[in-house]
Amino acid sequence: MDTYIAVIKVVFILLGIVSGIALLYRYAGKFKLNLRPGKSEYNLKKQDSIYLGYKKYVSVVEVNEHVLVIGVGEKDLTLLAKWKKVDKGA
Repeated sequence: MDTYIAVIKVVFILLGIVSGIALLYRYAGKFKLNLRPGKSEYNLKKQDSIYLGYKKYVSVVEVNEHVLVIGVGEKDLTLLAKWKKVDKGA
């Protein structure tokens, strides 16, 4: 009988810990804890990347109202193209 009570205590303690973590994660924004990845102040969005070889790839990135195509190498970063983003609804 004592074993069952001990198991039930452990289960309740684990449920308390899990619910505490869930509540902390949910309300972290209100307390400015920054646990969730949110919008950056630069409004950056990586749309896609294509791997070209060892430490080389091409990425498409949105920054505010512009779209950038960036080539990334082992030691350098190159702007390949840049254009203003157009809304599809307009």
